[in-house]
Amino acid sequence: MAKHNIIITRLWQTDNSTVSKYEITGSSIKGYFLERPGPDTQTPNQRKRIPEGNYSLKWHNSHIPTVRPYNPVPLLFNAIVPESRKILIHNGNYPRDTDGCLLIGTSRGVDFVGSSVRNLSS
Repeated sequence: MAKHNIIITRLWQTDNSTVSKYEITGSSIKGYFLERPGPDTQTPNQRKRIPEGNYSLKWHNSHIPTVRPYNPVPLLFNAIVPESRKILIHNGNYPRDTDGCLLIGTSRGVDFVGSSVRNLSS
């Protein structure tokens, strides 16, 4: 992955999830994320969402069984969310599919993102 940044902007939150839009700078790649509901945290292992904002991206090989077939997947980090927190962008459609990572999609609804695997491939 060439050096790119990703910009995450919140759209809405329910009791079960948060839906955001994203765009990758220097490219035409954009879509939606589904993640855990708030509040935001920078602390690892809290099963909570990250703050919206700008993040750097790098490739990461995940050991999560449902993610492993799509390795490598993007890992994001910035000055307040360290690489060691291991926030990944991966496949999944519903809140039950994430413990703190970002589920990627091309469409969105309440507690849902769609076309996850297709968007992850781009």
